[in-house]
Parts: sequence; structure tokens; C-alpha cells
Amino acid sequence: PFVPIDLPPDLKADEEVFLNVLTKEIFRDYEEYFRRSILCNSLVWSCEYTGRSGLTLSEALQSEADAAEHLRKIPRCLQQAICFVIHTSQVASLTAFVDGAFDFFRGRFLVGERVEITGSNKSVPRREGVVTDIMVVPDAEYHHPTQIV
Repeated sequence: PFVPIDLPPDLKADEEVFLNVLTKEIFRDYEEYFRRSILCNSLVWSCEYTGRSGLTLSEALQSEADAAEHLRKIPRCLQQAICFVIHTSQVASLTAFVDGAFDFFRGRFLVGERVEITGSNKSVPRREGVVTDIMVVPDAEYHHPTQIV
């Protein structure tokens, strides 16, 4: 992770310095400033959330901000379930994990999940609702969860 340097403790208000605008670091020495600028613009950084690599520091920070925004949009009930599936999964391949997680969640509802409710009668308008309870139904009575009878 990127660790910015500390502000010089004896910095004077009228002292000429070099400011790295991206990192908000202040340097007295131009060579140190230049080395840090080169490092920040080198393609050695990666996104902490996505693992995307070969980025500049600016690109990595933007990628992390974008990923964090996407994560905030995931409903809380789904976040907890996803964390549980990740924690208990023993699949080594990311592709196999994603496929397995998709299959797992496709056929299940979660308490707190927002759903759209439709009836078999097409003239009845769709309604929104929230799952408040989960009931286990014997296999003989099971209907696909996207169909409400």
C-alpha cells in the first residue's frame, strides 16, 4: 500500500518546496520530489479490490474508488451472503467460483432482499416487496423461485 511521507516537522511558512499534487506530499529536495513523481506515474500499482495491475497510482486510486462505489450498491443482505459463500468456498478457480456462486444465488431468496412480485394473472400489475421470512418447502411442492403460484 502507498504510504505518504510525513510533513517535515520544522517546515517554515515562507520556505520554497515541491508539492506532489496527487499525494499531497511536500518535498524540500527536487530529486526526492522527482523520484516520487516517477514512482506515482510508473505502471507498478494495482487496485486493491479488483486486483487489476499495471496501473499508475492515480489509475489505481480511481479504480479503487469505482469498485468501492459498486460495492456500496450491493444490498446489505446480499453482502453478508456473498461473504459467507466466499468464506466457505474451497474452489481454486475464480471462474468456477463465480459460476458456482451464480448458481447458488439464482435459486434462493434472502431475508431483506427487494423483490418484484407478479402473479399468474397478467392483468395484475407487478408489485415490489421485501423478503421477510424463508420457508422450507418439501421437494414435491417446489416451484422455481421466479414463479409465484
